[in-house]
Amino acid sequence: TPAFETDFTVAAEKTVNAVVCIKSYTTRQQNPYGQGGYDPFGMFDFFFGPQGGQQQQRQPRQQNKKSEPVQSGLGSGVIISEDGYIVTNNHVVDGADKLEVLFNDNSSYDARIVGTDEASDLALIKVDAKGLTPIVFGDSESVKIGEWVLAVGNPFGFNSTVTAGHRQREG
Repeated sequence: TPAFETDFTVAAEKTVNAVVCIKSYTTRQQNPYGQGGYDPFGMFDFFFGPQGGQQQQRQPRQQNKKSEPVQSGLGSGVIISEDGYIVTNNHVVDGADKLEVLFNDNSSYDARIVGTDEASDLALIKVDAKGLTPIVFGDSESVKIGEWVLAVGNPFGFNSTVTAGHRQREG
């Protein structure tokens, strides 16, 4: 049997600069139980209960006297134009008072929401920048079952992750 080698470095290099991390901030109190912003590991409370299964009761935190922005969302986005248009999920930007976009080169820009669609969970945002690297679109209909696919993103704020898989049968 011939050796099977797959090198994803070229595909990763062509995409990581077109995928960004988006942080959303709000000045409204989101959670009265002290989360204070985005907690990427809050999912453990869902499965194991507060404090990893310990039966301690969380105390509501004191209200801040000043309304300072706290991080309320985190997600990935894809640059679609050189002049700063980025597509992301609506749930990432929904209710945000401020958006910060972090690029692969560690630069960051404030962004504004251009449009949202709750039904499709899509949002279009814009940063004031020029010469960005937009994603090159492919034809997802031409990908065959069993072919390799890559997912590029910034899960939990980790910069530029690349995950490989294969196309599965729909349905």
